[in-house]
Amino acid sequence: MFMKRFGLALALLVGLSAVGTASEPEHPPEPDGFWTGPMQGAVPATIAGGAVIGTEDLAALVEQGGVVLIDVAPSPRKPEGLAADTIWLPPPHRSLPGSVWLPDVGQGELPPAHDAWFRARLAALTGGDTGMPLILFCHPNCWGSWNAAKRAILYGYRQVHWYPDGVEGWQDADLPTATIEAETGP
Repeated sequence: MFMKRFGLALALLVGLSAVGTASEPEHPPEPDGFWTGPMQGAVPATIAGGAVIGTEDLAALVEQGGVVLIDVAPSPRKPEGLAADTIWLPPPHRSLPGSVWLPDVGQGELPPAHDAWFRARLAALTGGDTGMPLILFCHPNCWGSWNAAKRAILYGYRQVHWYPDGVEGWQDADLPTATIEAETGP
């Protein structure tokens, strides 16, 4: 009798948990344009015109060489409430070795001067080769890298890879990181 009741209770719990997750998608659909909502949260599982790449495949591409790694994590901001005479230095930024840090290019709405700067930096980093593989990333569940990858696709780059696991995914795989400095835009 106990096993029968246990089995019924287990079936009921499994059924209820399935109902609870059906209304909450794990990955939202891609927006029509750029994401302009909160930058942290569930991100799509796809990027139209580009490829989503996992850690193992990314490590293989990095090993082959000939790719451009672009970290688009936002610039650190001075904490609010610090006294005016307080010296504040941003913490070191860890990223994939060989990456270029172009902060804030993943904003939903990019000012025209910043958009032009991002285009120019991509052109310089690829030597004008729109077929060169680009890998764009920041942190897990961050729309910034999705937006930046979407921009690169719209700029005409044909091998855009979005790495949604970000620096933390790379670190979790026990792969090395390096401290890098941000390039400043306009």
